[in-house]
Amino acid sequence: MSCVASPATAQDAEAERLRIRGSNTVGAEVMPRIVTAWLGSIGYIRIERRNVDVDRTEIAAVRDGEPLIVEIDRRGSAVGFQALVDGEAELAMMARAPSAAERDAGWQLGDLSSPEQEFSIALDGLVVVVDARNPVRSISVAQLREVAAGRIRNWAQLGGADAPIRVHGGPVRGGSREFLDQRVMAGQPAAAVFAHPRLWQAARVVADDPDALAIVELTTRIPPGTRTLAVTDGGVPVQPTRLNVASEDYPLLRRYRLYGAPLMSALGRSLALYAIGREGQQAVESTGLQSMMLRPAVQPGRVQGGAAYRDAVAGATRIPLGLRFNMGSLSSLFESRSASDMERLVAFMRLPQNRGKSVVVVGFADHAPGNRLLPTMLSNERADIVADHLVRQGIPVARSIGLGDARPLVSIGGINARARNERVEVWLR
Repeated sequence: MSCVASPATAQDAEAERLRIRGSNTVGAEVMPRIVTAWLGSIGYIRIERRNVDVDRTEIAAVRDGEPLIVEIDRRGSAVGFQALVDGEAELAMMARAPSAAERDAGWQLGDLSSPEQEFSIALDGLVVVVDARNPVRSISVAQLREVAAGRIRNWAQLGGADAPIRVHGGPVRGGSREFLDQRVMAGQPAAAVFAHPRLWQAARVVADDPDALAIVELTTRIPPGTRTLAVTDGGVPVQPTRLNVASEDYPLLRRYRLYGAPLMSALGRSLALYAIGREGQQAVESTGLQSMMLRPAVQPGRVQGGAAYRDAVAGATRIPLGLRFNMGSLSSLFESRSASDMERLVAFMRLPQNRGKSVVVVGFADHAPGNRLLPTMLSNERADIVADHLVRQGIPVARSIGLGDARPLVSIGGINARARNERVEVWLR
């Protein structure tokens, strides 16, 4: 494949066009790599990537003498979603889920949370880096907001030494700052964050300054002599390990998604399905992002949790996924990523190395004030749904158990808490 900046040709005017609009973060490199790999996989040749302008990349190719141009326009998630609503895009690239207002405006698009229309292609997020000698081991999202805003200025306020906190991060207009503003700052300015042109520079400062704290991305190389903090969103503190990221237990994550209309073209659906398949996910990994591929991950030395949890998973290894449900959908019991993960899980268990092995299914629920029995009932129900599906696919289930509101990931209250806390883990035995 070649990559050029060139004007349109006469052939381009006659070419079929597949239009993709949306997030600059997704469209800058992830989507072009997926598209290029996809075109090659379905028989296109003479694949050429053109940087038309600062906001648009076009990938041209030919199959059976017929030209195709895939337009990747990256002017933001909001612009991409509106283009999907207006019928001006086949797929919308989103670095966040559509807002309630966007969903209302796009009512004609149908069930956007359906696996037929929402395709989760990658994970990205933030990590908090400190000096390895720093006694602080974890930080809450609320505390991180106070630190970034300049209202917490001393490590003693976080349980550390009596020393000033110096906060470092990436460029003000970069994707990491955008996510920090959206996920952590809640509309407040990150006034205390010193901006560096590159994220690795922010991380490098911590290696030279024991009182520094850096907010960087998952893909940023962590220098020797530093470490990451566990982050809590009101629940258990979670380190940004590959296991915790892949299962989405770690709180400072965002999904990169594609959205399509109910009646996508054959080419559009082919591309979307390719993006979440093995080859498309390999293209995602080539960018350094966390893909959705199901692979074993390094396990913690000791399972953290109560006696019932430790007993349930004793002798088992956690499979790096967290299955969640979509009770508001009329078309799918599982939310979109989990629907794909169920298929990946069955394929994983059918690998030769896993023959003769079984799984332990553990369900969790959100806290229900005034009703101690409800979380246990709901978590058992969720675990049984997953277990029954696996058994029907011929996968042995050693045990299925619900542990109620044990090990919450998010503090009590709100739709977000329920969506995050109501989950099912699967362990390999």
